[in-house]
Amino acid sequence: MERTMKANKRFYLLLLIGIVLLVAFVVGAVYLLRRVTGNVRRLDMMTIYSEVESEAVVVRNERLITETASESRILLSEGALVQEGDAIAVLYPYSYENTLAGICAKEMEIYTHLESLIRTATEGGVLPDAIEQYNRNIEEVGARMREASVGKTKLNTYAASETQLIRLLEGRRNLMVSMLPDPSMVANELAELDAMRSNFETNSARTVLSEYNGYVSFYSDDNEENLRDVSQLTVPLVKRILNSPSISMDNENFYYRIVTDRTVWYLAFVVNSTSEQRLMPGLKYSFTIKGVPGAYQGSIITEKDTSSGVLYVMQVNADVRPLLTTRVVEISIQNNATGLYVPLDYVQYKDGVPYIYVKATDGSYQSIAVYIAGSDGENAIVSARDSTITLFAGLKVRIPPEEEDD
Repeated sequence: MERTMKANKRFYLLLLIGIVLLVAFVVGAVYLLRRVTGNVRRLDMMTIYSEVESEAVVVRNERLITETASESRILLSEGALVQEGDAIAVLYPYSYENTLAGICAKEMEIYTHLESLIRTATEGGVLPDAIEQYNRNIEEVGARMREASVGKTKLNTYAASETQLIRLLEGRRNLMVSMLPDPSMVANELAELDAMRSNFETNSARTVLSEYNGYVSFYSDDNEENLRDVSQLTVPLVKRILNSPSISMDNENFYYRIVTDRTVWYLAFVVNSTSEQRLMPGLKYSFTIKGVPGAYQGSIITEKDTSSGVLYVMQVNADVRPLLTTRVVEISIQNNATGLYVPLDYVQYKDGVPYIYVKATDGSYQSIAVYIAGSDGENAIVSARDSTITLFAGLKVRIPPEEEDD
């Protein structure tokens, strides 16, 4: 019995040694085969569904205009469509309202003096009908201005009424002075008023007119000028904006933007320089924007490869209004890519550019720069970046030597 147990132990020990040797042989053979063949395979066709998710900078065709003013009265709603020459806002310089209030107070002071003089000189102390009509008109205009100032009527009513008020006050005053037996009786007061009016006219409110056709917006994030030319976008610029996307309204100056192209806008985003989640210039992709209803389509018009990231710019032909005041969005790009594929470990990267090793006619393997049209995390659809190079099904490729050495 003891001899049988020893025999069984010897048998299992020999069997275990045999298995270990077999595994070592297989591993060694695979390794040797890999070293000899370079892990060669042939390109073949495949369709891959992929999704690329990223934060993106919204780039619009827009012009930013800055005006200096102590106060503004906006005449249009956010996002309104304007034509060149349309009134956008009334701007008031510093101390404008105080100056206007002072003029009105001086007019009232002169009116009270003139009224007293005229009543004294008139039989029965009655004001002529022409002056009473001026008083009624002035009261009506003043009421319209008060309603406009508290938002009961359109804001442009205020500016129009203001001009009318000044003319009515001037007309009433001139009429009353002409009724005096001696106009010099109020000469000093009129001189003071003229000086105040001269200063007011020099620094009076002005109406801002649109210089362009498009949508108007009264918000700015100070990136408008940096983003005017999409061909000049860079990885550092886009990354900076992605990290500080705040939108603000300036309180000391008056800003407004005109989005001049209403149906074309762009998305700029950056992917890691060694990421397989790539897109191909010239192709059209479907995508969605978080928080914005519906789906969009856009074409990649720019790919800039750098060691710090790969910049993509996508052109979108759609109504810009949903993104009129948004600078940074979250996007999800969906893609069905069909073409020649390689496993991802056959791809290497240099300064953000993907490469594969392809067998040449002389039997050597050459490094070819490629676009990645889509990836599922295991394989990638590729095409040569050099238009003179044609990749085709059956062409031999191998894993990069650097990967083999690892």
